[in-house]
Amino acid sequence: MMSDTTPRSRWRALAAALVLFAAGCAGIRESAAPDVAEALSPVAMRFFTVAYDQIADKYIQPVKPASLAEAGLANLRKMDAKLNVTRTGDSIEVKFGDELIDTVSVPRRDDAQSWGELTVAVLETGRRHSTALQLASMESLYQTVIDGALSGLDPYSRYAGQEAARESRASRDGFGGVGITIDAEGGDVRITMVMTDSPAARGDLRVDDRITHIEGQSTGGMDARDVVRKLRGPIGKPVHVQVSREGLPQPLYIAMTRALIVPQTVAYRRDGNIGYIRLSGFNHQTADKLTDAVRAAKREIGPELRGIVLDLRGNLGGLLDQAISVSDVFLAEGQIVSTRGRHRASGQVNEASRGDIGESIPLVLLVNGASASAAEIVAAALQDHGRAIVIGSATFGKGSVQTIIGMPNDGELVLTWARFHAPSGYPLQDLGIMPTICTSGAPDDAPKLLDAVRHGSITSAAAFADWRRADHADTARIKQLRAQCAPETKERASDLQLARELLADRTLYSVALQSVQVATRGW
Repeated sequence: MMSDTTPRSRWRALAAALVLFAAGCAGIRESAAPDVAEALSPVAMRFFTVAYDQIADKYIQPVKPASLAEAGLANLRKMDAKLNVTRTGDSIEVKFGDELIDTVSVPRRDDAQSWGELTVAVLETGRRHSTALQLASMESLYQTVIDGALSGLDPYSRYAGQEAARESRASRDGFGGVGITIDAEGGDVRITMVMTDSPAARGDLRVDDRITHIEGQSTGGMDARDVVRKLRGPIGKPVHVQVSREGLPQPLYIAMTRALIVPQTVAYRRDGNIGYIRLSGFNHQTADKLTDAVRAAKREIGPELRGIVLDLRGNLGGLLDQAISVSDVFLAEGQIVSTRGRHRASGQVNEASRGDIGESIPLVLLVNGASASAAEIVAAALQDHGRAIVIGSATFGKGSVQTIIGMPNDGELVLTWARFHAPSGYPLQDLGIMPTICTSGAPDDAPKLLDAVRHGSITSAAAFADWRRADHADTARIKQLRAQCAPETKERASDLQLARELLADRTLYSVALQSVQVATRGW
C-alpha cells in the first residue's frame, strides 16, 4: 500500500492503477478545424482523459469531468491573456481577443473521454491563433490545464510534471546515485554530507571536498540541479569525479559505481542512557532504519537504557504505510489509524501486531507546528494508546491522504482521497495533535518547564476530551482549541532536555501518561 500523507508537494497514498482509454468520439465540432486526432499526439488525448477520469473517480468529494475541463481550459488565459475559453449554454466558446474562433458542443458531464478530446480540440484551436501556446511545450500545456482543473479542489491535490514527478519518486523509492548532498552556491560544488556505506563513502569522498569535474566536464557554472543530474544514473554504472581537497596540492580522481540511494530519514545517537532518534520523513526505508536504530540503542546502552526520544519536529510526513509500520514498532496491539473516503478502496483500518523491538521501551515524542501528516499519525497512535508522552506545540493538522496516479507522460497526479482518524476516533484534519506537555509560548528553560510539570502543568484529561469531541464544522472552535497550545515551528533545546528528565523520573513519566489515558478510556 503506497500512500502519501505529506502536506505540501511530496508524496504517496494507496497505489492507483493507471487507466488508459482508446480515442473515442469527441464533442461535436461546429467549426472547420482540422481533425484533432491527426494534429496532436495521442498521448495528449490519453493524458487529459486519464486525468479527468481519475480525479472524478478518486477525489474525496464528488466532482465531474465537465467542471474539471472547463476550469482547466479557462486557465489558459494565464498563458495568453487574449485567449478566453468559456461555457455558454451547451457550447464551449473559444475567443481570441474579441474574435470568436471556435465553438464546440459539450458532451455529457461525466464523459471523461469526450471531455479529454474536447480539451485537445480547444488546445489545437488555441495554438493556431496564440503565439504563446505555439511556443509552449506540451508539459507547459498539461501543467496549466491541470492546475486550473485542480484549482477548485483542496490545496494538497496537484499535478507533478515529468521532472517534479521524477524527483518525488526518487525521494520515496530511491535513485541511482553516489550518496552525497551538495552545496552549489558561491561558484563551486561543495560536499555537505556523505552517506555511510555508499559509493561516495567507499570512494573516500569527504565533507568539504570540492567537486571540480564530473566525467571530465567542469562543474564551473553548474547549478545544484545540473550536478545532481550528472551524478545520478543507472544503478551499477560508473561515474568519475575530480575533487579538490584542502591540504592536498593535487586534485583527486575518484571512480564510483552508482548504487540504489534512498534518502536518509532516520538519525540515531546515544544521549547518556537515552536513545535519541530523529525522523525527518517517511520513505520506503524509514521503518526498517528505525528498527535498526532501536536495536542499536538497546545494544549500545544495554540494561541501562532509560527510554527513547523520538524527534518528529519539522517532519512533514511521507508514506502512510511507513507511518503505520513506525507506530507498530512501539505498539503491541490496538488500532494505529483508520482512513475514510468516498472511493471504496480508501477505507482502511490498520492494527498493530506483536513482536516488535520497541514495544516495552519508555518513549517521549517531540513535535511542533511543522510536524504533519504521517508524523501526526505516529504521534496520535502512540499518545492515544498511552505509549508516549508528547512534548511541544500543537501540530500542523494535515489529516488527509493522497493517492498518486501515474500519467501517460510520466508525470503524476496527486489527489486527496481520504481523511485519517486517530485510534480514539477524532479526525486530525485542521486540528492536529494536542501535546501531553505544551511548551508553546513558554521560556526555553528546561528547569522551569520541569518544575511546572512537577506542579501539574500537564494537559488535563478534560482538555484532551474537548480536543477529541470537537465539531470540525465549527472552525471558530477548532481555532480556539489550537490556540490553547499554538503551533510553533521553532525547535527548543529545552524540549529535549525535558524529555531526558521525564525518562529519568519514572514516577513523573507515569503521571504524564495518565492524563491522556483518562481522556481516551472507553473509546
